[in-house]
Amino acid sequence: MLKSLRSSGLPDSRLLLLRMSAGLVPSLLLLWYVRTRRRQLSSATAAAPPPPDASPPPPRAETAARDDSSDEEEPPKTEHEVEVWKKVNGVWDEYCLSPLVRIAAQKWVRQMADPQNKELERLRGWLLLKLNGKTRAPPPSQWQRGCPEILAGLRGMPLWPSARLPWLQPFEENFAAIRRELLALRAARGFQPLKIPNWASKHKLASPDGAGSVSHDAGDWNVYYLFLHEVKFAENCARCPETTKLLQGLGARSYQHAFFSALTPGTHILQHHGPTNKKLRVQLPIVGAEGSELRVADQLVRGKEGECILFDDSFEHEAWHRGDKTRIVLVFDVWHPDLTDREVQFLSLLQRSRMRAEMAAEAHAREKASMQEAAGEGAGDSCKADEKGDNFYQLLQEAKDLLPDNDWWVQ
Repeated sequence: MLKSLRSSGLPDSRLLLLRMSAGLVPSLLLLWYVRTRRRQLSSATAAAPPPPDASPPPPRAETAARDDSSDEEEPPKTEHEVEVWKKVNGVWDEYCLSPLVRIAAQKWVRQMADPQNKELERLRGWLLLKLNGKTRAPPPSQWQRGCPEILAGLRGMPLWPSARLPWLQPFEENFAAIRRELLALRAARGFQPLKIPNWASKHKLASPDGAGSVSHDAGDWNVYYLFLHEVKFAENCARCPETTKLLQGLGARSYQHAFFSALTPGTHILQHHGPTNKKLRVQLPIVGAEGSELRVADQLVRGKEGECILFDDSFEHEAWHRGDKTRIVLVFDVWHPDLTDREVQFLSLLQRSRMRAEMAAEAHAREKASMQEAAGEGAGDSCKADEKGDNFYQLLQEAKDLLPDNDWWVQ
């Protein structure tokens, strides 16, 4: 195979990689090579002149040039290809891709397999790690060691200068409108305790109601969700139209995660890591910023009302609020600035598929449990995970009514 690849014009560095690498790296390159070679042979055959005694071919309808964006999918034809696609489908299973989305994802793989495609080089490295059974790339910083997902090739800085990102300016320019909408929530309901599944908790601190875990060891941490993992809180957004409009203005760069975060006086959020380095987190302090501190890695920042704090939450971080008033900030996530629009498009595809599958599974479990209870059979096995506090969306629903009033909001 190496002899054939040498005659194909592959650079020496790629040939060296094939000699030295094991596992699926050469197989992924093989997918690209076989696909390219087939096209070359097909083009050469189509362009070859007919023999002198042959009749000219009948006219045919114009067809679109076949490229990586074509909906047509080539079936694997070699054992190597079959093995690689089997591994790729295992990755798609992890992200719960539907058959239709899987077809679209296969086209992305064929583009990633081309070593000349520099735009998707980061995704190619990510896919190779997944195919070889690794969950993440080595973290660039020791402060990121606790982050479960690391995408290689992204700049890692605990704190980012917000002035370098012009799309943050509208939030600061419209700070008065955001503050006005937040203060109006004092007379309404919608805040709820922040809880996470037990499996996602590093510190294993049980929630006071026994369902799920909390991430603080003092005070109270309440949140008012606007967008969360593909879920739009329509009623909450309707109460905050200007804030919602600003968040939607982020377009495709939005990570679809935004909420007001409230810490009562004396609250301490324990050290933790975000789930991935593919995004950055923005905090816009709105009220009660005095006495509030955020540590990201070995850097300490004190919030100032109306000024955005931009940080990489894949780095270890924790927060304190030592003020005498409730501190509330607007929190939202954005895709990492180093990611291209095409990379964001692919990663968003995976994220949406996984979240929708989890929501569908949770809804199915709730429906099954309701039917069993109605039939007098009890909740059965379908609710065991929820009873243990392991289902995020179940925790989200159950926490909605835990705060009967806003007496915790000290002004």
